[in-house]
Amino acid sequence: MNTLITVLSHVPPAAAYGIVGLAVLAESVLLIGAFVPTLTLLLTAGALARTGQLSLPLLVATAACAAVAGDFLGHRTGRALGPRLRTGRLGRRLPDAAWRRTEALMARRGGQAVLLSRFLPVIRTLVPHLAGATRAPYHRIAPYSVVAAPLWAAVEAGTGYTAAASLQRALIFGGPALAAAAAGLAAILGAVRLRHRSRTRTL
Repeated sequence: MNTLITVLSHVPPAAAYGIVGLAVLAESVLLIGAFVPTLTLLLTAGALARTGQLSLPLLVATAACAAVAGDFLGHRTGRALGPRLRTGRLGRRLPDAAWRRTEALMARRGGQAVLLSRFLPVIRTLVPHLAGATRAPYHRIAPYSVVAAPLWAAVEAGTGYTAAASLQRALIFGGPALAAAAAGLAAILGAVRLRHRSRTRTL
């Protein structure tokens, strides 16, 4: 987290938005959702938006557009690879349970799986790929991708923004003790979300 804060706070805003966009795109396209820390990145960028270094609306728009583009490219990649999607080098690195969960979600919900999985790390990466591999038309998942992406980006970045705002208010009005309590609450929230992410990887 400290490294991300250092990097994002010492580059021009345009570069910071670019880093966020590329990370989200990489998570979506390259089947490396389990290895790209987009949650930490968006929390950090959201906190920096509170300081005025970044624009929260522009940050959300950047992440959302990258997510939609990633879903599209992931679908095209899955369509091109077909059965090799799961048996390839990156596909084999993902847990079998994640593949089974994705397949079950797609079987039950079809295109809606893109919306339902957006907040589930790894699964959200696999859904558009699997849709492409099974030859599901992109237009069946596109509306759900367009709806889910901005909601997800707003929640992820907004959490960082809100946590930073709470800490800032505590420093102003409550002194060090209250600030420490607010920081602890923010840390607990982040730990809970990261634990949920970790548990999702192992399912």
